[in-house]
Formats: sequence, structure tokens, C-alpha cells
Amino acid sequence: MEFNVELAWRILPDLLKGAGVTLALIPPTMVLGFILAVPVTLARLSSNRLLVGAAWSFTTFFRGAPAIILLYMVYNGLATMSIVRDTFLWNIFASAYVCAIIGLSLNHAGFLTEVLRGAIQAVPQGFQEAATALGLTRTQVFIKITAPLALRLGLSAYKNETILFTKGTAAVGAITVIDLLRVANETVSKTFDPLTPLLIAAAFYWVIVQFLLLSFDFAERKLAFPT
Repeated sequence: MEFNVELAWRILPDLLKGAGVTLALIPPTMVLGFILAVPVTLARLSSNRLLVGAAWSFTTFFRGAPAIILLYMVYNGLATMSIVRDTFLWNIFASAYVCAIIGLSLNHAGFLTEVLRGAIQAVPQGFQEAATALGLTRTQVFIKITAPLALRLGLSAYKNETILFTKGTAAVGAITVIDLLRVANETVSKTFDPLTPLLIAAAFYWVIVQFLLLSFDFAERKLAFPT
């Protein structure tokens, strides 16, 4: 089997649309995942054992559960609950795209919580003690010292997690989202040519990942500690 140039040109518009859907999943997942991860991280670092236990359970479940299972649970599972089916929530969960963002965000938040926790704990204690000695409150120390330093320290790990969840978006086709891989697989079913559409899809994923890597590398250089 050889790469079919004629087929490649014919399916390129559809693959571009699918790539657009894949790209449209990334920013909201990053934002929602971060919003979910921040309070869970703070709970994980809390001295309250109940909060620590709840946060640990959250990260353990959502890191351990495969993304595709979370997608099925959100899209198919929640639809069977009367609180969703018979209320305004149905207008939200009836959308496969919205369910994909929710499922991916939960998975992303599980991993991101540990990234943030590790970054915060990596901030030298002396910096925080010096800020406290200058009269800053605990909240001011966290906002002005701990959080900015943690963001710098955790950026590399966050980059790796973002790349992983970006490639994980390929699972959303299972809940009827017409993303890049879904378009490629439908083309395979119609043409019985697995090489051409999947190779182009792989190339699109590679371009997306390289763009994210370049963006994070730029941010790392800008936020790097002076030497």
C-alpha cells in the first residue's frame, strides 16, 4: 500500500476541519483544568486531614481513570441521571463537545494538581521566611512569592502534561466529536486506505505538538531565573 496523493488532496479540507476541532478543545481544557486544579492543590497542601483526603481521592481517581472512560461517563453516564436529563443541565451535557471538554479537564486537573503541588513544595522555604520577616501575611507571601516561583518551577512539568493531554484529545471521537482522528478513521472506513488519512492526521498532530512545545519553550526562556 502506498501513499495516495489524490486521496490526500481530496480529504485535506475535512482533515483541516477536524484539526480545527482538536485545536478548539485545547484552550478550554487548559483553563478549566487549571481552575479545577488550583483549589484541589491547596486542599492537598492543607493541614486539614479531611481536605487532604478529599484532594488525594480526586487526584488518584482522575489520574488513574483512562480519559476515554471519563468521556463515556460524562457523555453517556450523566445523561441517564434525572438531575441532568430533566433539568437545564441537559442543554449542557447534550453537547458532545462540551462533554469532551469536561471529561478531558477532569483528567487534566488530576495530573495538574500534582504538578502544582510539586512546584509549590519546591519553592525554597527561605524565600517565604524572608517575606514573612518583612511583614507580609501568609496570603501575600503566597500571591507575591510562592505562586510566581512555583509557576516558573512547574512550567516544564506542565508542558509535558499539556502535550500528553493534547494527544489524548484523540479519544473524543468515541463520543461523536468529529475531531482530527475521527475524520481520519471515517476516511479509512470509506476508502479502505489506512495509510494516507492516518499519516496526514499524524502530521497534523505533530505540528500541533511542535507549536505547543515552541510556545512553552518561549515562556520558559522569558520566565527563566537570571544567571
